[in-house]
Amino acid sequence: MIRKALEGLAMVLGRAPVLVLSLSVLFCCWSYALAEEVLVAHPALTFGDIPYYIAREKGFYREEDFQVKDVYIRGGVTASQALQAGSVHFTLALGSGVRAALSGLTIKAVMVYCDKPYHFLYARPDLGVRGPQDLKGKRIAVTGLGSTTYYAARKVAEHLGYDPDKDLLIVSVGDIWPALHSGSVESGLIRPPFTNMAEKLGMVKIAYVGDALQIPMSGLVSSEKLIRERPDFVRKFVKATVRGLKFFLDRKNEAESIAMLNRVTKMEPEAAKPTFDFYHGIMTREGFPSERALADDWEISRIMFRKPEIQNLSRAQAEQKMYDFRILKEVLKSAW
Repeated sequence: MIRKALEGLAMVLGRAPVLVLSLSVLFCCWSYALAEEVLVAHPALTFGDIPYYIAREKGFYREEDFQVKDVYIRGGVTASQALQAGSVHFTLALGSGVRAALSGLTIKAVMVYCDKPYHFLYARPDLGVRGPQDLKGKRIAVTGLGSTTYYAARKVAEHLGYDPDKDLLIVSVGDIWPALHSGSVESGLIRPPFTNMAEKLGMVKIAYVGDALQIPMSGLVSSEKLIRERPDFVRKFVKATVRGLKFFLDRKNEAESIAMLNRVTKMEPEAAKPTFDFYHGIMTREGFPSERALADDWEISRIMFRKPEIQNLSRAQAEQKMYDFRILKEVLKSAW
């Protein structure tokens, strides 16, 4: 790579510091100019994508001669459509991406970051919900009807012994935290660091979604066309992202990882360590989702999609449409 060539040249010319400095500036500019642009679609900033953010901040993509550009696209479905059209190279909208693949788009998840939910069900005692027993007849806020949080709320309700169609009301609010904070709903699914903020305001934790449901929540999605026609391109990007995952998982890097989480979304100091610990615990170790996560995801997908062509699929057939981990396996086998 360009950087390695520069380092070798610098060693040869070690006795000519001014020349080396000039060449360094020249090569840095040259390297940036030659780096290939990679467009990555984001529906939203989320801590679950921290392996990507670390790889970008630490220069792991630059070391693969990539110039990464973030493209913020509202909505995971729209991001998946942009990927299908070839407008971007990757998307971080994992849930929407794999379900779009199941519905017929020729895109695939190539790596999973988190395979357990981010969300907890929190409630407001001042509005009558002090524990699970008080949820009957109350509202649970989710991002949208038909969203992952909607089906997660249904599973949590069942886990707590309720009929989600009869015993409580699941409402679509878009952004959950403002609705819960304002008191327009009695309860809602929120994630760290909002959980810390909720507790400071006297709200109570009712349940962790992960006790009722485990599904792949974040990861990297690409198109079948790109995987087929440019496997080396995808391989290099996956390699750099795996390095980001491994960096986050290494406890020696905890302070630096917390600083990077703070750059994704600013946290109060007392929320930083618990937030890091939570996301560290739900990250995959190597980019593969667990067996339970895949099983639960297929169960949710069958509920979401009633089309006969999907209902008639076996779980193995569905996973072939949604995931392709061949390149990830190659990366993990290769020497870094």
